[in-house]
Amino acid sequence: MANLETLFEQWLEGDVLSDAQLQQLENDPEYRALMSQAQAWQQHSSDYKTVPVPQWDRQSTMPQVASESVFGVAGIWAVAASVMICALVFLVMPQQQAPELLDQVAKQTQLLESQQKQIDQLQKIITAQNELQQQQMYQLAKEAIATGRVERQEDINSLITYIKTQRAQDQAYLRMQLNDLAEQVQEQPMAAIAKN
Repeated sequence: MANLETLFEQWLEGDVLSDAQLQQLENDPEYRALMSQAQAWQQHSSDYKTVPVPQWDRQSTMPQVASESVFGVAGIWAVAASVMICALVFLVMPQQQAPELLDQVAKQTQLLESQQKQIDQLQKIITAQNELQQQQMYQLAKEAIATGRVERQEDINSLITYIKTQRAQDQAYLRMQLNDLAEQVQEQPMAAIAKN
């Protein structure tokens, strides 16, 4: 495969290949398709003709923008209107309403301060609850681990007890078989033992 790749690179570079090497490339379907595409691109490249950019009249295609800014004039009128409204409000507003407005502003300020204190207290409570929950979760995790250890220890102990019981039963069974063999051997006459 690496040989075909090298041959293809040489062919792309314009090196002259032997008929056998060209046949190798053309026999492989992948490289045959690559060669076909490369030849098509080379044909397109050789047929390409540059076309000069046409001259065009910019003045006729783009409208002339007026030198005066519409937004500048509107901005001046907006500032003038806002100044007039502010002047009217202060001139028309009776002097007696000013202390009432100041009282309302003071009350609103006090209300905002009390709300801010409540928010601070709520944040402290939330922080304390989060810490308490973390401590409780840690305690629960410790208890779960301890319970798991105790249960595993109990399982291991019961397994050891079971193995010991099985071993004792197996030893008792073997003892009984050995005793039976010993009795059978003792009951047989000596001549029978010698024949076996």
